[in-house]
Amino acid sequence: QGRLQLLHAELQGRPQLFHVVLRATSATAAGDSEPSALLRVVLLHGWLQDCTCWLQVASALSREGHDVLLLDWPHHGHSPSAAELGVEMSACGWLSALDALLMHLGWDSGPPLAVAGCSLGGALSMRYTLMRPDRVARLTLVAPAGLPEPMWNAPFWVASNLVKQIPHPIFNVTRTTPTYGLTPEGVASITRRLGPSGAMRVVVGAYDLVHTPHLEFWTRFLPAASVTVLPRTSHWWACTHLFGLRLHEVPECWGRSGPPRRMSRL
Repeated sequence: QGRLQLLHAELQGRPQLFHVVLRATSATAAGDSEPSALLRVVLLHGWLQDCTCWLQVASALSREGHDVLLLDWPHHGHSPSAAELGVEMSACGWLSALDALLMHLGWDSGPPLAVAGCSLGGALSMRYTLMRPDRVARLTLVAPAGLPEPMWNAPFWVASNLVKQIPHPIFNVTRTTPTYGLTPEGVASITRRLGPSGAMRVVVGAYDLVHTPHLEFWTRFLPAASVTVLPRTSHWWACTHLFGLRLHEVPECWGRSGPPRRMSRL
C-alpha cells in the first residue's frame, strides 16, 4: 500500500483527474533491463468503468519495474465532473484532461509511454497516440472503439441511439460513438508506425456486438501475431477480465526485454 500514491491533486487551482501512480518495485524488468530504459505505462478504462479494472495488471507491471499510471475519466470513479475540470464532456475534453495530468506528473517527457486502453479507453489511447506520436512507443487495445460499426450491427445502433437521448452528462461523451473522432485512415497510420516492429497489439472478443472485432481491418495492417481473437467472448467480458488476459506477461506490450510469450485466449 505504501507504493500507491493516491493523487487527487489540483493543477493551477483547478481540480484534476483522480489518479493512482504505482511506482516500480523491482530494480530491473527482465533481469537485464536498466530502470531508465523501461517504459512508463498508462492504462485507460472504458465508459462506465473506473481505474480499478486495470489495477491487477498495473500491480503486476510495477513488480516488473514499470511506473504505472491509472486514472478515472471525468464523471467516473473518483474524478470530478468535466465542468469542474474545465473541459468539455467529449473525447477532446477528456484528452485535454489527460494531457494536463501527464504534464503535471512530468510524464510529458522522459521515458516513453506504453499506453493500453479498453473500449472507449482504446479509442482515446489511439487519439492520444496521434496527438503525441513522439511520446507513445507501445500501444495495446482491448475491445477498442474507434472504427465505424457496420450497419448490420443492429444492437449497437439501437443502443447507441437510445443512450444519446438520455439527458445526463455522463452520456454526452458517447454522442460521437463509435469513432470518437477517429478515422480509419488515422488508425491505419498508427498501425503503419507501430505495427511493423510489434509495438502494437489488439485483442478483440469474437462475440463483441458493442464494438465489433473488425478483424479484416486489423489483420490488413498488423502482423497476425499482433491480433488476438478471444473465442466466445463478449465486449463486457473482455473489458472486465483484463488481468485474466495475461497481457502483463507479454513483454512486447510494454517494451521489456525477455522471451515472447503467447497470450492466453482463455
